[in-house]
Amino acid sequence: MGKVVEFPTVPRRSKPLWRDVLGEVLRGERLAQERILTEVAASAGVSPQYLSEIERGRKEPSSEVLGAVAEALGLELFEVAHRVGEVLGARHEAERLEAERRERLDHERALAFRADAPARHPAVDVGTVLVLDLDEASGAIADGGATVAAPRGGVYLLAA
Repeated sequence: MGKVVEFPTVPRRSKPLWRDVLGEVLRGERLAQERILTEVAASAGVSPQYLSEIERGRKEPSSEVLGAVAEALGLELFEVAHRVGEVLGARHEAERLEAERRERLDHERALAFRADAPARHPAVDVGTVLVLDLDEASGAIADGGATVAAPRGGVYLLAA
C-alpha cells in the first residue's frame, strides 16, 4: 500500500473578489427582469454555460464580454461597475464595523478581567492549572495526597 499524502486545506477567502460580486450583480439584475439565462446569453453572444460561470463568480469575463452582457441586460458598463463598487463598499464598511465591535469587546473583557483580578498580583501565563482544595481549618492546600502549608488570606495559583 502506498504512502498517504495529506493535502493542505485551501484557506477560505475572507474578502469577496470582484468576480464574485460582479456575478451577484449580473444574476440579481437578470432575475429582477425575470429573464432566463439562455435568453440573456443569446443576446450577449455567449454560451449559457459561460454566463452561468460568470454569475457564479467562477470566470472573470473580458471587458468585451462584460459589456455585451451588460447591454443584453439593458445596463451601461459604468452602471454594472458602480453597483459592484457599492456592494464591495458596503461589505467593507460592515467588516470594518465588525472589527471595531470585536476590538471593543476584547478591550472590555480585558478591563473586566483586570477589575476582577486581585490587587498587586501580576498576571501569570500558565499551561496547566491544578485545582486544589483549601483546608479552612488548617490553612493548608491539598493536592490529592500532597499537602502544602499556606498562610491564610492569600490567593494561590499553582501551575505545572
